[in-house]
Amino acid sequence: MLDRKSPILVFLTVLALGTPGVAARSASAIEVQAQVDSGSASGVVTGMVWDSISHSPLGDAAVFLWDTSYRGVSDAQGRYRIEGVPDGEYSLLFFHTRLGEMGVSPGPVPVLIAGAPVAVDLATPSRETVFRSQCLLETRPSDAAVVAGRVYDGGADVPLGGALVTISWETDERARSASTRVRSGADGWFRVCDAPTDRPVLGGVDFVGRQNRRRELDVRDGYVASDFPLYPLSPSHIKGTLRDALSGAAISGAVTWIRGTALTTLSDGGGHFEFDDVPPGTYMLMTEHIAYGTKMDTLVVSTGQRLLVDMRLDTRPIPIAPITVSTEAPPVEMARRRGGIVVTRDEIDTVRQRSRDASDILRSLHLPGVIVRHQSNGVICVGYITGQVKMNQTGCVEMMIYVNDVRATDPDLALRLPPESIERMVIYKPVEAGNLFGLGGGNGVWAIYTRGN
Repeated sequence: MLDRKSPILVFLTVLALGTPGVAARSASAIEVQAQVDSGSASGVVTGMVWDSISHSPLGDAAVFLWDTSYRGVSDAQGRYRIEGVPDGEYSLLFFHTRLGEMGVSPGPVPVLIAGAPVAVDLATPSRETVFRSQCLLETRPSDAAVVAGRVYDGGADVPLGGALVTISWETDERARSASTRVRSGADGWFRVCDAPTDRPVLGGVDFVGRQNRRRELDVRDGYVASDFPLYPLSPSHIKGTLRDALSGAAISGAVTWIRGTALTTLSDGGGHFEFDDVPPGTYMLMTEHIAYGTKMDTLVVSTGQRLLVDMRLDTRPIPIAPITVSTEAPPVEMARRRGGIVVTRDEIDTVRQRSRDASDILRSLHLPGVIVRHQSNGVICVGYITGQVKMNQTGCVEMMIYVNDVRATDPDLALRLPPESIERMVIYKPVEAGNLFGLGGGNGVWAIYTRGN
């Protein structure tokens, strides 16, 4: 029997069905609450139907008790009511055209009518749940990320079916790119199930002369939602010059490319380079030269313009003065340098081309037990083992970070050290870190040593 004073917790199971364009089945739990109101008449089921994607009530949803004639329809506020239900055990379901568009169907919710009305709130699955489910049975790398979203007219907010969505990324062969392409469905929705998680990806859409503004997407958490509004945009022409930052002399023979695209060239004897037909968007302009190494800068391309770019390169090591930290603890004794997981300069070089900063290096190395998490507020958190559990529960419990044997009072600055300035790193597990570093080391310690130290 039900305790009429306490809420009953019910779980709604969401399964991806094999509708056209959907090749996956999966299950996830959406929590719904049923509670008994002892002051109302019996034989009544009430509640609200919620659209988890649009974050609004779902009207015109058919709600019914399976294998019975008892049913109701949600109003504009998503509220429904089914009356005259005899006592007994039932399965509550609902259907809406929104579910058909997403290719999913909610599973049954068990409901017990026992002399009092019952309230059950229902919801469609979230966008992430839907698209992760649809990708589960596709042939894809085990560590691939999901990129999903909606293509629509930027002016009229009308979905655009048949738009060509391209997700591209830079390969390990430096200035070469790889890509995957899909068409948006009739409702404008698309999904890409095989994006790499170890490097930035570039998202772009084309539809009958209309384009979105290209932009890089961060897929390191395994999923990113990205809607693409389309506008009448025209490609731009870019002409640039590479110069030495100190002397101003032209730099010839530098490989120059736009990351995530097939646009690549060599600077000529005057340091000049050109790119034609560049879609509007925000990119990373990359250069590589034997004397200057690999450099990058942000390139913002507007629509239908001829842009002139002057990029200055420097042969000097990147100064670390901007990230110099004040001393919060005395330098680490040499004895503490023993042990830990040592990451050498050679190992750093293997992932340097796809790493923007120190946090990227650590994430790309996939060290056992180490987590690098980019949080929604822009903060980067690095945790280890025991910290992993706390991170899932409280948001972020991070490692203690040392730079050149001095504890970093602002870890975020240390995390953004450029790869070129790092000579080696040492990762200490929580147990040994606690013994070596004392209070505060219980979540692990990350020691970074810059070149020249």
